[in-house]
Amino acid sequence: MDGQSDTLGRQGRRGLRLGLNEIANPAAARAANRAGRPMLIVHAEPDWLQPLAEGHDGFWHKLTGPLAELDLDIRMVRAGSRVSEILSAPAAGHVHVAMGGQPGYAPNLLHVEIGPIPGFWYLDELGTGPHSTLRQIPFAPGRVNRAQAEQFFNNLSRKVLRRNLSKLPQEPRRPGRLKPAKAVIFTQEIEAAPHRTHYLGSAEMIRTVAEHDRRAPIYVKLHPRHTKPTRVALMAVAQDYRNVTISEDSVHDLIEAAEMVVTQNSDAGFEALLQKKPVVTCAKSDYRHATLTARSVSDLKEALDFGAEAMAGFPYEKYVFWFLRRHLLEEAKEDFAARAVARIRDKAFL
Repeated sequence: MDGQSDTLGRQGRRGLRLGLNEIANPAAARAANRAGRPMLIVHAEPDWLQPLAEGHDGFWHKLTGPLAELDLDIRMVRAGSRVSEILSAPAAGHVHVAMGGQPGYAPNLLHVEIGPIPGFWYLDELGTGPHSTLRQIPFAPGRVNRAQAEQFFNNLSRKVLRRNLSKLPQEPRRPGRLKPAKAVIFTQEIEAAPHRTHYLGSAEMIRTVAEHDRRAPIYVKLHPRHTKPTRVALMAVAQDYRNVTISEDSVHDLIEAAEMVVTQNSDAGFEALLQKKPVVTCAKSDYRHATLTARSVSDLKEALDFGAEAMAGFPYEKYVFWFLRRHLLEEAKEDFAARAVARIRDKAFL
């Protein structure tokens, strides 16, 4: 179906699903601790509970067997619950994985979440997205094989654009329908997050880009998970400018029509790299190596003027390969389970 959210070549859609069993009450948690047998405990946020229970998460069902060979059973709990707290006692010796949760470091803790492109997963010691260790790692294009990177990039970009893939469902693609624009702005529900990552707010981005050249067409795509007050407020801002159009079109069509992409740290910004478009990120971002970072209004204005020139010649193919294939785990690859288990073993001294 056009516009679906999907993974690239996801394996395991057929046959038996291996869901995770939940430790649902404090008594069971205390019993698990007394058993003296370390387990891998997945602390799942609400959106992940059902997919994990049914084995539709795309991640753990591939690891159940390999981890069992290490005598490590997997159980899930509701993140933030009393059960989660009991099982987190250091003396119990369990290995912990936060799924969809907040960042944080602990000697026995890892973080899992879907990456910016469906089918690729974070398994990280600090967090996911802008909180992951990737933000701190330098990108060295000279150490990435060009031919290998180009093949990966070309195959991936063709699949994503042809199948209209994104983490959230998109409108059907209609290439060529949109008029060319100076920029597209992708907003996020980011400003009320418990851990601040943004330098500029969504309204600030819209006003700055719109006022920079009032003759230049600008598209704005509001995030589907905006609260109603946020959506109403941003629509009111956009309506102040005749050159701004709020669009529900596919992110891929909007990226294609725009000279430049402006966002805080949206996954849509990473998707723009697949079309080799200059991206301005107005927040901390783990893909910041491939963008211009605007920490102020003046930075954003400068990026609008000189961004295309500054990013000319950037090795997008090498970067996308380095980010997704080197550092994330690709669900469809045969080495997915081996790489995931190796990271867990290294973290937990198994």
